[in-house]
Amino acid sequence: MGEVSSNDIKKALARKHEEREFFITECKNGPTMTGMLQFDGLAIYKSWAHPNIVGYEIKISRSDFQRDTKFFQYMPYCHELYFVVPTGLIDRMELPNDVGLIYYNSKTQTLTTKKKAIHRNIEINADMLLYIIMNRLNNDRLPFHSSKQEYFQDWLNSKLNDRQLGNMVSSKLINRINELHDINRRSGYIEEQLKELSELHEVMDRYGIHSWNAVKGLEEALSKPYPKKIDDIHKRLTKVVEEMDSIISKQASGENMEG
Repeated sequence: MGEVSSNDIKKALARKHEEREFFITECKNGPTMTGMLQFDGLAIYKSWAHPNIVGYEIKISRSDFQRDTKFFQYMPYCHELYFVVPTGLIDRMELPNDVGLIYYNSKTQTLTTKKKAIHRNIEINADMLLYIIMNRLNNDRLPFHSSKQEYFQDWLNSKLNDRQLGNMVSSKLINRINELHDINRRSGYIEEQLKELSELHEVMDRYGIHSWNAVKGLEEALSKPYPKKIDDIHKRLTKVVEEMDSIISKQASGENMEG
């Protein structure tokens, strides 16, 4: 129970009324003045035939509940009045017959009505409605803060959530960057292959192997034997080399005999 804040309960009440009713927190009963009352939460059901204003008093500790002696003053301003507390904080028998009790479950963040408030006929207070119209016409927006402590706690939680989100985004960005680097490396390799292929086509074109039928042309060129002239030149060069070797060998023998 010690971990529950009034802001947690206000959020749960806001979710309870977000579809059909007008809901605000810290609602005053009129212009600021001495003796002013302030509901922790107030819901106005949107019905002309059956108007219903529901007031909420939030207590998060036994001492807070036991010190409250003014809740009777709220009765003339709402058709129904509820105490909303962490589960088990107070018992239904501790409340007057016409005051309701709602438990807040901190684990599931849900509300459970333990005692239904008795609907009372009241004259709707014009000053409170004027206060709502003049100052609170729009619904409250999350988060609600009734104290600096709650504000900074929400701020800290928000920062932690932002950090977790940042880590997730950062991890995904790093993975994506690595993927792009890999794609860039592969594209560089492909560019090199294309350049080499282009140069090969140029060479093939110079030798009459047209690129539009490169595979067939290259296969035909490689399958042809060496030209006969090349073989004749090779034989003649071989013979010349042999004759030169013979002359050099004879000269060397003659010199040895003279010596």
